[in-house]
Amino acid sequence: MRLRDGARVAIIGAGPSGIVAAKHALDAGFDVAVFEASGALGGQWHTTADHSGVWPGMHTNTSRAMTAFSDFPAPADHPLHPAAEQIHAYLEAYARAFGVVERIRFDTAVEHVRSGWTVDGEPFDAVVVASGRFRNPRLPRVVEGFAGELIHAYDYPGAEAFRDRPTLVYGNGISGLEIASDLAPYTQVISAFRKPRYVIQKVVDGVSSDWQWYTLFGALERRHLDPGEWSRRQRERIERVAGNPAAFGAPEPDQDVRVAGLSLCQDYLAQVSEGRIVCRPGIEAVRGRTATFTDGSTADVDAIICATGYDVDIPFLGEDVRGVIGEDLALYQRTFHPDLWGLGVMGQFLAQGPYFPLLELQARWITAVWSGDVALPDDPAMRRTIAQPRPPLDAHNALALTLSEELGVAPDPAEWEGLGEPLVFGPMLPPRYRLSGPGALPNARALFEQQLAASPRAPVEPADRDAYRRGSWAATSRAMSA
Repeated sequence: MRLRDGARVAIIGAGPSGIVAAKHALDAGFDVAVFEASGALGGQWHTTADHSGVWPGMHTNTSRAMTAFSDFPAPADHPLHPAAEQIHAYLEAYARAFGVVERIRFDTAVEHVRSGWTVDGEPFDAVVVASGRFRNPRLPRVVEGFAGELIHAYDYPGAEAFRDRPTLVYGNGISGLEIASDLAPYTQVISAFRKPRYVIQKVVDGVSSDWQWYTLFGALERRHLDPGEWSRRQRERIERVAGNPAAFGAPEPDQDVRVAGLSLCQDYLAQVSEGRIVCRPGIEAVRGRTATFTDGSTADVDAIICATGYDVDIPFLGEDVRGVIGEDLALYQRTFHPDLWGLGVMGQFLAQGPYFPLLELQARWITAVWSGDVALPDDPAMRRTIAQPRPPLDAHNALALTLSEELGVAPDPAEWEGLGEPLVFGPMLPPRYRLSGPGALPNARALFEQQLAASPRAPVEPADRDAYRRGSWAATSRAMSA
């Protein structure tokens, strides 16, 4: 199936997902309308907007090359990890360059999307949900009785507001560690969490974490190795590069990385070692300004900042749609459902690592399917995949590999002389998905090589290099699965 030529496509949201979806829908010749509730584009990256959970001056956890789209590289003068304001300017430039701005209906909140398809009663041939995953902050009930200042990380204004005020940061995902680390020079910080995680640094020897940890080889390991063996190898690598948190005075995580999980922050462990951040287990109870932890210890604090995640929030979807995909968004590869032809969903997942390349792959896949350039699997195959357990957190390289395979743009390193090694062991730079397949660009190789040369790379593990040298990447994949 395909949409008719010039089909009307509604896109809900003008953040990164909506902008890149609109660009590719326009490229496909569709008549595009983007609905944006606020008065400006950029979503979370519009830091001064009420709907933004990004505090002014915050820098990305992902590198400039990986916080960009494949056909619109980040400005060369961006630092390795750009500031939020620079990302917002990049998104504005991207939207203007590809004629997206003219298609955005600003200050137009969507109330109802119903299959058929209609958006607040206006008919469309298809709809893309691109309204963002980080809209509805979740506060744990255990902190509800706190008598001091209580906020979610979504509302964090920056460290100055908490100067000399003992503060508890609850949660040790990336936001929790980043906020605790941001506060540490200004006040005494308690970092409380239910489950200790391994912590990697944002930059090691000039190499950004997304260049070191999210490679094709890593995705193949995750896909083909025995899960226990993958966990063991991953833990050994983490401890070689970043150390065991227990060596810094933080609680020791479970030996199984799949159980412990992974977080990211440049200075958090060093600040724990220096005593600027004190670790505590989960909160058992709160009375007044006193928090009691599950180990029986207590602490008096002026403020609690909860970095405790977000609930899925797509209130405009009609019951006819929600009844199919459910509250947990049962979708084929995070994007489609066989019973909802004409609906594409973008960015409604939690990921480790960069989002922009994943969003672009989803946008290209959606438009390629609707244009008839790429076919979806048959319904039974899609339903079998949908029925399988899905990870609560998608590793960037694993999801990027899956989406690029679905779109038909996953490059075979054996076919690219001189690029085989970086395509396997190097960063998954966005131009790699323009080397071949639908949407291939003649300058993709030059873009890839230019971005690759702009930053240092981490040394390749000798055992991994040996496995690659024994044959093509496909042979390596078969060897790992044997």
